[in-house]
Amino acid sequence: MNVKERLPAETVVDRYVTVGAYCLLRSCTIEPECIIGQHSILMEGSLVETNSILEAGSVLPPGRRIPTGELWAGNPARFVRTLTHEEIKEIPKLSTAINDLANAHHSEFLPYSTVYLEVEKLKKSFGISI
Repeated sequence: MNVKERLPAETVVDRYVTVGAYCLLRSCTIEPECIIGQHSILMEGSLVETNSILEAGSVLPPGRRIPTGELWAGNPARFVRTLTHEEIKEIPKLSTAINDLANAHHSEFLPYSTVYLEVEKLKKSFGISI
């Protein structure tokens, strides 16, 4: 196998993609507006096309492709059904809602405490200069 025939050693995740907790993404491509369920594994060269869903705990084998607008599940992942128009419309909404929630709570997951900010606010409200 020459260099041009090998799969790229990169993982590409496009816009409005929701990737669940504890997923393993390995040299794969996820096109816009997809949902990858938690504990899923996407192997080398796998492709999830736009407006598709991979259910939680699924394994997408190397080189496998999930076509646009389909729901896949299992180990190895297999076609379950075609997504409805309503389900497809909800995919970017879910991604945006999760992003907003993460931004609202990001300070809770910083490597340092933010309690000192609350203390500073209290000092200012009580007129303490220390």
